Amino acid sequence: MELDEAERAAVSGGSGAGKAGGGISDVPPPRDPVEAWERAISTQFRNLTEFAKRNDCILTRPDLPELDYGKGGMEHEIFHDEAGDRFWKSTFPEQAGFGPSGYTTPIGYLRRLRLSNLIFGDDVRFEGIWPRRDGPSIVTSQRYILPDPFEGVPTEEDVSKYMASLRFIWDEKQLGFYRKEDGVLVQDCHPRNYVRAADGELYAIDIQPFLDKGRSFDEVVAHTDVT
Repeated sequence: MELDEAERAAVSGGSGAGKAGGGISDVPPPRDPVEAWERAISTQFRNLTEFAKRNDCILTRPDLPELDYGKGGMEHEIFHDEAGDRFWKSTFPEQAGFGPSGYTTPIGYLRRLRLSNLIFGDDVRFEGIWPRRDGPSIVTSQRYILPDPFEGVPTEEDVSKYMASLRFIWDEKQLGFYRKEDGVLVQDCHPRNYVRAADGELYAIDIQPFLDKGRSFDEVVAHTDVT
């Protein structure tokens, strides 16, 4: 399922109203930060769960690939079936990813994945909601990339050259690569969040893209348009 459908559901309770990503930040400045944060998280997870029920994508453990690789970084548990061509990721229960400023909301998490799809030509999909003992998890999948057996993890120089090919410039102040023309900032760009495939191509697999406040997804330079 496309990520923007899930994002619209998190925003509007599944009514389909509004445009995914339109004017939404992770958490607005609240009077009581803890209360506002908890309310945003619970509301968005509730909306996504209702959306998953209507679309027959409430998941149980047998619905995910057999192999459980356990915790992958600060955000996910990772699953894969050797016979399959996709890796599956489940966020930790009642959490929705982790960014430079801390934990994010389901909306912020889905927006980040949509940006990654646009910028890097990835194909992350929303698979559903997994109601676990400690709370719901957002489940997504992305294509399996066969790494180069000797140079699967690129060097920092490789990463810099790749980002430059997409017209990103390192911004020391923001500790990330920034592209002024569309207002995209990409953080967490260490080499292990990229993979060099067996065909020699470099792929971003777990980076943190953000869109400047007030900028639209329609402005983002898509991967296929980059020359």
